[in-house]
Amino acid sequence: MELDYLINMPVLKGHCQTKMTCALKNIKGCIPDSEKRRFHTMGLHKPIAYVNKIVKSSFVIVDGLMGDLIFEEGGTPVRMNRIIAGKDPVLIDAYAAELMGFEIDEIPYIKIAESIGVGSADIDNADIIELNKGQDIKKANHSYRVEKLAKYVEEKDACSACYGSLIYALSRLDEKGLLSRFREKIYIGQGYKGEMKSGIGIGICTGGFSENIPGCPPKARDIVYYLEKKIR
Repeated sequence: MELDYLINMPVLKGHCQTKMTCALKNIKGCIPDSEKRRFHTMGLHKPIAYVNKIVKSSFVIVDGLMGDLIFEEGGTPVRMNRIIAGKDPVLIDAYAAELMGFEIDEIPYIKIAESIGVGSADIDNADIIELNKGQDIKKANHSYRVEKLAKYVEEKDACSACYGSLIYALSRLDEKGLLSRFREKIYIGQGYKGEMKSGIGIGICTGGFSENIPGCPPKARDIVYYLEKKIR
C-alpha cells in the first residue's frame, strides 16, 4: 500500500469472463492469490472496480502490440501494433473497449469504477492525442478463429491496427449471431488508395469506395455499428 508511483502495464486482450482485460483488471495482479479467488466468488466486476479505488495507477501504458481476440491466455492472436498511455485507467479501458468493438456498458466494471470516482468513462469529451499512425503491414495470424473471420475480408497491404480493428469487429458480430448472414466482402488496406470501387471499405485508404467506414484506424465499435445496420 505504500508506494510513490505505480506504473500499470496491461496487455490489451479479450477475456473469457469479463470480455476484455486492460488497465482496471490488471491491478488484480497486485493482490495475493487468496484474494483473487475471493474476487471470483464476488462476481469479479465489482471487486475489480473497488480495488482500483484502493490501489491507484499513477500512469498506464497499455501493450496493444499483440493481444488476443477472446481469451486471456492466448490462442487467437490479433496484431494491433499500438501503445496506449494515460493517467486515467477508467478512460483508457473505455477507449480500449471501443477499440475492441464493445459498448462500455458491456464491461460492467468500467461503469462501476467511474461511479466510485476512480476515473471518467466519458470518451466523447476526452482529450485523445495520436502521436503517430502505424504504417506497418499486417502479419498473418494463423489461429483458426481469425482465419474464419478473415474469409469476409479482401485485404491489400493493410496496417496491423486497421486490420486488427476489423477482426475484433467481425468477432463481435459473430458473437451476436449476425456474421453468418453477411454476404459481402469487406475491403481494407493501403493497396486500395485512390481506387473508386463498389463495396464496403474500411479506413481512409478506401475512401473512394461506394461505402466507407473512415478512420486511421477506425474503432471496432464503429465498424460493428455500420455492419450491424446492413445485416439487419
